[in-house]
Amino acid sequence: MNSRKFYFNLTIVVSIVLFISGIGILFYVNNYYKSSSAVTASDKSVSNILQPLVQSKEPFNVLLMGGDKVNKNSDTMMLLNFDPATCKINIMSIPRDTKVKIEGQFRKINFAFPHGGTELAVQTVSELLDVNIKYYIFVDTTAFRDIVDLLGGVNIYVPANLNYDDPTQNLHIHLKKGQQTLNGSEAEQYVRFRKPNKWTKDVKEYYDGSDLKRTEAQQNFIKEIMRQKLNIQYLPKLTSVINTVFANVETNLTLNEVVKMTGYIGKFKTENLNFIEMPGTPYDGSPWYYLCDIPASRKIMAESFICTDSFVEIDRNLTKAYADSRTLADNPGKTTPSKSTTKNPSNSDTSITGSDKNP
Repeated sequence: MNSRKFYFNLTIVVSIVLFISGIGILFYVNNYYKSSSAVTASDKSVSNILQPLVQSKEPFNVLLMGGDKVNKNSDTMMLLNFDPATCKINIMSIPRDTKVKIEGQFRKINFAFPHGGTELAVQTVSELLDVNIKYYIFVDTTAFRDIVDLLGGVNIYVPANLNYDDPTQNLHIHLKKGQQTLNGSEAEQYVRFRKPNKWTKDVKEYYDGSDLKRTEAQQNFIKEIMRQKLNIQYLPKLTSVINTVFANVETNLTLNEVVKMTGYIGKFKTENLNFIEMPGTPYDGSPWYYLCDIPASRKIMAESFICTDSFVEIDRNLTKAYADSRTLADNPGKTTPSKSTTKNPSNSDTSITGSDKNP
């Protein structure tokens, strides 16, 4: 595993949900009761209290980034689309090793943020996928454990005994198989696990040493934390959660925009959350890259990531060059398909949830 701090896909999603819903709920409820002495909690239901303000009906895209705020690293990127008309959320994970062109040189996409900040990161994703991105959110992963603990843990089915130790990172994963409630530290272990100290039959059934199954576990965790925690009973805890999130979030979303989004909270269902894998091919070479299938990815953008506004100005020449040349696979030196991902022993027939015991 990389010696740098691991950046969680799930931290970003959890944070954006809490960021939007928590701040919006508290802000709107507080002001609602300040301005109306005639209305009490018994007079109207929560759904009526949280009726939307003036809302935009246009779908929009958000680039979600996770990393170390102090060192300005970002090894996790996800593109999120929210459609107010259907209350559906599409999320595409962008592999950190995706090959792109930055300032005339081939680079890995995780180079964009530390080199040029949020604007370059948004621009790089936009030009590769030919998609508009209206908002960005950068989340520091130090909030992850605290958020899970504040929410009282998350109930998850661990599919096998997971044991891994890496003293260089001070990383120690020791989880028992079975249904259980994971606290912040244990949840971190669950989403970080990729390979064991010693392979066993049970572990091989669900993991193969690559990031593919680890990503599946992260997505499973995201779905569960949203299913279990997005309800009104956690309203009293939102102040603490918000404080944790705000200390570790940078965004161009305004408070007014956040408040406008709260009207959709009661309409959201976990089945409306759709994870999409970026089409592409992992390649071994020098350096190692993930090669985006540009035509297939852009088809997904056109169908599921509709957005009319852009946070940055896009270089249309580079956008066109990506589509015309299809030369992302052209790289000096030998490139061959990655053995660890083209032959995956834990294939799509095996769910990372382990069994139907996971509710």
